Amino acid sequence: MRYDDSMTLTVGDHLVRAIGLGGRARAVVAVTTDMVEELRRMHDPSPQVAAALGRLATGALLLASSLEKVTNREPLLTIELDGGGPAGRVVATASPLGWVRATVSNPLAATAPRDDGALEVSGVVGTQGQLVVTRDPGVGEPYRGVVELVTGEVARDLAFYLSESEQTPSAVVLGVRTLREGRIGSAGGLLVQLLPGVSDHEAISLTDNVRELGAVSARVSEGEAPKEWLARIFPEGCAILEEVPVSFFCGCSMDRVEAALKLLGVGEIHNVMETDDGASVICGFCRARYAVGEARLRELVQEVESEVS
Repeated sequence: MRYDDSMTLTVGDHLVRAIGLGGRARAVVAVTTDMVEELRRMHDPSPQVAAALGRLATGALLLASSLEKVTNREPLLTIELDGGGPAGRVVATASPLGWVRATVSNPLAATAPRDDGALEVSGVVGTQGQLVVTRDPGVGEPYRGVVELVTGEVARDLAFYLSESEQTPSAVVLGVRTLREGRIGSAGGLLVQLLPGVSDHEAISLTDNVRELGAVSARVSEGEAPKEWLARIFPEGCAILEEVPVSFFCGCSMDRVEAALKLLGVGEIHNVMETDDGASVICGFCRARYAVGEARLRELVQEVESEVS
């Protein structure tokens, strides 16, 4: 279908995939305000780290949307960012089904605010490191692409990755706006990619349209929906391919915690029992705490030993 002014606009966090210029360009646009606020609520980070988490999680959703949903095992995309800054390693994993989770080593990392009040993400992320993107299609071996960081501000680094590692010229815009009380006021992102057959004139026009769109967080604050952004990017129309609700989702469970403990081996489980009455594991993504008592740890030891014998 084609976008037109009468089309109903979906409210709430969601992602829209579209193709324009007769198949010579594709775009993914998303509003992620509630999802980023959920990340902020769970990790209780500094404003700069909240912006870093929000941008990376939104970027992961945009990139994951291109994964094919045709296997029995859900395809996933993971972005890892470690620029040597005080925030440490920042990770986001997303699915083409629309869910994402993210974590950061040091959520309280902070730098002095800029004079204009903008959140300088590179100050906490750093600029001396790598960006790693792992695409797991759900079948076969995952593909891992690595590039050096360019700015530490996430959007330009993702655009650089797509151009260098995947040979796809791309424009990436990511935005997170915080309110005075610390909550996330608006967040979103867009990805526009040039495909074979696009002319130089069309590429320049698309670039100008994206630039004129400005900050996506401001567009969200003003009440504009992703489909309206697409109308600005492709003024002559585009085909909507898919519209997906977006949300935070972790998927951790006691079963997964116990499976991870078993992977540590009998010796490490014994060490846990000797140093404490049991194991207390906190999920790095959703901060859920799982307590595994000594009796259950002994059962896990027996299970490991029986599987080995």
